[in-house]
Amino acid sequence: MTPRHAPAGSFKDRLNLLFTASAVENPDRPGTYTEYTPTQVAHEINKKFGAGSITDEYIRKLRRGDIKSPSVLMASYLAWFFKMPLDVFAAVTDDEPSEPSEIANKVWAELQRIAAVKSPQHRDPEPNETIRVLARSAGRLSQEGLKRAAKYVQQLEQLEQMEDQLQTDVPPENH
Repeated sequence: MTPRHAPAGSFKDRLNLLFTASAVENPDRPGTYTEYTPTQVAHEINKKFGAGSITDEYIRKLRRGDIKSPSVLMASYLAWFFKMPLDVFAAVTDDEPSEPSEIANKVWAELQRIAAVKSPQHRDPEPNETIRVLARSAGRLSQEGLKRAAKYVQQLEQLEQMEDQLQTDVPPENH
């Protein structure tokens, strides 16, 4: 028997890993990633397979673990969306568990590696070069200039927060 690399073996854990690993980097905030929303995933699946194929609420229930064992059809929709072979879910769908293939195990190991790279704990805690340049530049400003710079930074932060909120409502273009 091949050793399993799937996270905890549950459908919920596997699906959440797919969401994490497929998160898209925010071009305006390098190092930050935005996961697809259940609404985005349901929309794309319904566009491909027909209205009503899956709902965003069903996907939320799968992600929370409220639904433990979806049908093979539902798993196949999700596998299609994430561009994964169906057998990545084979051991945790329906009532008849099966062992995932060696390829599925390799896919899970790679997904775990990708998700780890995208996690906040993996990022370098040291300030990046842009922050160092800003700090050096701020040190050369007058008191009035520092006050103006602080005001601009606060306004920019508010603008980015609004952009982040808007971005969660727009599906990424690569699906």
